[in-house]
Amino acid sequence: MKTLSLRSIQLILLAIVSTGPLLAATVQSGEKTPPRTLGRVFSKLRAGRTVTVVFLGGSTTAGVGTSRPERQSYPALVGQWLRSQYPQPRIELVDAAVPATGSVYATLRLRRDVLSYKPDLVILELSREDQSADQQIISKAIEGIIRQLLVQAEPPEILMLYPVSPTGPTLNSPAQAMADHYGVATLDLQAALSATPGQAGLWNREGELSDAGHRLCAEKIIATLQQQMRLPETPLARRLPQPLVSDELNYGEFKVLAEFIPPNGLENGAKKAWKREASRHPRLPTVLATSNRPGSIIETIFEGTVVGLTWLRGPEAGIFEVLIDGKPAPAPLTRIDGYAERETIGTAIIAGGLGLGEHRLTIRLLPARNARSRGNRIKFGYLLIGGQRPERL
Repeated sequence: MKTLSLRSIQLILLAIVSTGPLLAATVQSGEKTPPRTLGRVFSKLRAGRTVTVVFLGGSTTAGVGTSRPERQSYPALVGQWLRSQYPQPRIELVDAAVPATGSVYATLRLRRDVLSYKPDLVILELSREDQSADQQIISKAIEGIIRQLLVQAEPPEILMLYPVSPTGPTLNSPAQAMADHYGVATLDLQAALSATPGQAGLWNREGELSDAGHRLCAEKIIATLQQQMRLPETPLARRLPQPLVSDELNYGEFKVLAEFIPPNGLENGAKKAWKREASRHPRLPTVLATSNRPGSIIETIFEGTVVGLTWLRGPEAGIFEVLIDGKPAPAPLTRIDGYAERETIGTAIIAGGLGLGEHRLTIRLLPARNARSRGNRIKFGYLLIGGQRPERL
């Protein structure tokens, strides 16, 4: 049998490392990674291969404020342009927008709503909701989104859009720091909108982009894609930089809260305190856990350092509190008013910091309610769990 030389063994090991999965790395925090192009996406299109484009974001990406979101929103307009440029390959367009939600929720739902489609391109709109949140947490969330995308065996290319607002420039320093660190392409739509004469017509009375506003955003995105069409593709990176802020928000798991209702409906001696209710909301489970009795409790055990809830906000919603291991949960889960003028999804997430190991979660409906609410009813959707490594699940 032929014996391998030491040099041969070294070359084999080098090849294994260089072609293996993404490894933690070599770029120190604060260093800039050369920006990636979107050339790999256009190479696939020119070759006639199927390409999947996912639009991830909040209200703007969902087309809230347009006359017909399926036709007038910027994702619809960009999708129409792509298909007109490349009529032969099949271009799959995925709407992964959830109105009135931010980056923390996005990073927990990424595996379900984005990665499951194996995208070639993710156009990520950062939400206006991020602007009023703790910027350290938002930095963690944006980093969680980017790392989850780039750690895939066939990572998608990313175009990150800074959020837009009728009140003027939006804070994007956390996003820019992440873009520089990971070499992600960015586009400042707010700058384009602010530079447009007569920009009042770009917004409706509720402060959402109008049809004209979405057309302008689509034009700027298309212009960026046209520039990218002419650029060579960037080779795939085989190493991720070290986290700039944290990799704690690198995973998310959804569990249906209705599954924790006792089969006989008994809870604390109150007959049928909780009920299962069918739901057609596109971003909630098909069955919700609902109750209007103050004192009603749902309890469960979870393992993770990140935890959150989704529920249906509305004009008949009450107030609930959350305990973790018998103590009031940290903000924003401590005490939550579910009231809203119209039905929409509600989310509240503790974005890390819980101790390792198992925790007991207690959700309790309170007798107090918003003065404008017509009731105490709460309709829960998902329990969100994160901060775990996938290999542990």
